[in-house]
Amino acid sequence: MKKIKISSWILLLTILCGQLSYAQSGRKKIVDGNKLYGEERYDEAMNKYRDAQVHAPESPIIKFNMGNVNYKKQKYEESIKEFEGSLGADEALAQSQAYYNIGNSLYRLGKLPESILAYQEALKLNPDDQDAKYNLEFVRRQLKDQSEKQQNQNEQQQNQQQQQQQQQNQEQQDQQGDEQEQAPQESQEESEQQEQQQQQQQQEMQTAEEMSKEDAERILQAMKEDEENMKNARKQRAPGNVRVLKDW
Repeated sequence: MKKIKISSWILLLTILCGQLSYAQSGRKKIVDGNKLYGEERYDEAMNKYRDAQVHAPESPIIKFNMGNVNYKKQKYEESIKEFEGSLGADEALAQSQAYYNIGNSLYRLGKLPESILAYQEALKLNPDDQDAKYNLEFVRRQLKDQSEKQQNQNEQQQNQQQQQQQQQNQEQQDQQGDEQEQAPQESQEESEQQEQQQQQQQQEMQTAEEMSKEDAERILQAMKEDEENMKNARKQRAPGNVRVLKDW
């Protein structure tokens, strides 16, 4: 990823100063700010640019340089705002560099498609910008890799979901099969129990019937015996020829 551009603006400052209504002190503050920026004293450089902005609030150069400071301080949203403000410059080269730095800021924010559009705008204004060409291809490749990676992740997730669904379906089928296998066993056990109960009842009824017959026979036999006994008793008790005493 190529760095942001600032050196060209320092050169452009000399070209554009004649077109801007800067006071001498305002131009000096910009030059001092550029020096501090080169020494990486970004807060001091920002103060110089703000002082210069008092004399030229709409200066695209000052906005551009303030955007560079914000970029270095990783305040990318603020840097984009300043770079967009610098697009009002009359020079195509200045506008191209602003778009280039907007692309860099968008890239740092993770907005790859938007950064591609910014690099393309930079190349429209300056087709020979090799840095813009490099960054454009770099971000395109990275976006493609991310897209392929995301697609692979989505496919993996879909495969996992399908496997989980198949596993759940198989478990449900196995469970239903177990229930179906258990149901006949339970029915067979119940049938066997009922059959045993019926057999037991039949045996009890048969036993009761047999016992009833035996009891009946015993009763009849007892009655017969009682009847014979009564006959014998009557014979024994039957009066013979009673002797009558005659009254002579």
